[in-house]
Amino acid sequence: MTTGSGKIMVFNSEKARKIIEAQTPMDTETIDRVKEALSRKGTTLAQSDEIDEYLIRNGKEASTFTDGTIIMHTRVSASGFYEELIHYGQLKNAKVIHGSEQSRLLMEIEAQERLIKHQKAYKITDYEIELLRENLKIYQIELKELLKGGK
Repeated sequence: MTTGSGKIMVFNSEKARKIIEAQTPMDTETIDRVKEALSRKGTTLAQSDEIDEYLIRNGKEASTFTDGTIIMHTRVSASGFYEELIHYGQLKNAKVIHGSEQSRLLMEIEAQERLIKHQKAYKITDYEIELLRENLKIYQIELKELLKGGK
């Protein structure tokens, strides 16, 4: 999540907690199937109470690390679940240039657009779509401002 100021916005813990509580959690059967598939490829998808607290403290629902490890809140929503899998794919396909704000914004825009486009297939709720659309607008504005400033 970001603000229009060109800096990454980390939701405060309370806001992150409220959003996670308001969302419908992803079904555990799908999560378990994906965990097994990723494990066969040498990637860890981890969830625990400790991870929940770490994510809440950092204003996130999920996160992918450069080594391919994925952590997700135990109440991860469909949009949070699939967004992190999209980011994992972007990382594996070298679409991410670490430390590049433009790369980060393009990655976030691509993920938001894919989630919105495939909302029915991913079973993303209307509440989550509203959040995704808000985030998409913010990322697009930030990218425009970044590109304008770089000229």
